[in-house]
Amino acid sequence: MKSSSRSRDILTRTERTALKTLKKNSNLTILPADKGNANLILNTTDYKQNITSLLEDPSYRRLARDPKVTIERKTTLLLKKSSLTEYICKQLRPAGSSPPRVYGLPKIHKEGAPLRPIVNNIGAPTYLLSKHLTGPLNQLTGNSAHHVKNSFIQILESLQVQPEDLMVSFDVYRYIR
Repeated sequence: MKSSSRSRDILTRTERTALKTLKKNSNLTILPADKGNANLILNTTDYKQNITSLLEDPSYRRLARDPKVTIERKTTLLLKKSSLTEYICKQLRPAGSSPPRVYGLPKIHKEGAPLRPIVNNIGAPTYLLSKHLTGPLNQLTGNSAHHVKNSFIQILESLQVQPEDLMVSFDVYRYIR
């Protein structure tokens, strides 16, 4: 069952009507929070300004032209050169794809609720190929000495936590000069 179905089940008719009214209002944008299992109602103008300023960061740059056709052509060429069967290549060949879509989820646990950029790759030129490759690649990930899976959960399960204990979490990031 989807979480949206579950939440609708616990809403009254009045609350459901109010939610529908809010969703129809083009001046409002309703988004799930990045963490915390919450939804936020934002002013659409403010949301657009925030996502625009996020994309003005030097990490991103505007492309002179849409690379979709070039990527479709290169992906098709790679598929032809691969050892995959013609049937699989035909299924994975991109056609009529769309560019990835970026949107932001508010980080409500941080001051000012900055947006975490999310790139939706569904329908993009390499989406079908990426989806196909996850199966074979997932079989390889657990065989590496550098692969960590659920290590934090395993550590927590082995701990005896006392009421006076304090849990601290640190974000890990890579600094590039």
